[in-house]
Amino acid sequence: MNIVSEKIKSCYNSLPSSEKMVADYVLERKGDLFQYPIKELARLSGTTQASWTRFAQAIGYNGLKDLKNAYYAEINTSLMQAEKGGPRISFKDVNEYTSIQSIADNICATSVQAIQTTYRLFDAGTFNEVVTRLVAARQIQIFGVGTAGIAAYDLYCKLRRIHYNVVFDQDQHMNMMTVSQAQENDVILFFSDNANNKEIMQLFRIAKETAATLIAITKLGNNPLTTGCDLVLFATSPEIDKKSGITSSRFAQLFLVDTIYTAVANRDYDNIKEYLKYSYEVFNETNKE
Repeated sequence: MNIVSEKIKSCYNSLPSSEKMVADYVLERKGDLFQYPIKELARLSGTTQASWTRFAQAIGYNGLKDLKNAYYAEINTSLMQAEKGGPRISFKDVNEYTSIQSIADNICATSVQAIQTTYRLFDAGTFNEVVTRLVAARQIQIFGVGTAGIAAYDLYCKLRRIHYNVVFDQDQHMNMMTVSQAQENDVILFFSDNANNKEIMQLFRIAKETAATLIAITKLGNNPLTTGCDLVLFATSPEIDKKSGITSSRFAQLFLVDTIYTAVANRDYDNIKEYLKYSYEVFNETNKE
């Protein structure tokens, strides 16, 4: 799977019908992008040149030329990676594996793919602003349920270590009370694999009524979180097996968590270095007992 295809699939449901036709054509016949001009592509796909331009912009590119360049770069990258060998992603159900080795290979491949794809979506400008807001925040509220809750809790623990005023709770009623009390200098982070999650969307609607900065860590695509939050960091991953509950999305989110924590600690080092030293000493003494 490549990043362009991932973007198309993530945004697909939010596209108008004419742009969905373009998306279907690109996913099935991306090689045609390098063979025909936009006028011919429009004719072959039964759409218009304007639909192709809007489609390219909807998935994050300036136009068709920019989209072609992205695909071309990925083709070269894929060829180089193929020459190096290593585990390949196989999209199969949990009952379709034939050996322990094939399971390990696929889990390894999807986990690596999740981190690499998320890294390639990394926007340093947006990330810098996220870190700026976190360092300056009066209080940081973190929300996440299910798999996303693992990454949310991990960030909570890391920020607690450096004495940030951070809140995380698994009780929805407590979360509703907490988010309703958010103030102007607060930051609210939503971790979500699925922007349609009822608990997260309930908290999001309450948060929208406050003056806090809203940040989403979620999958690529047009949804209430990505369009309604002030800042968005994208964590995306290949889905190999929906039935088993195994998901590589947590690796993508944990990559962002570690990057956020490291960047915050780096930015605020003079203020938090004693906390880092003290927590290390406490844990080190505990392990000696």
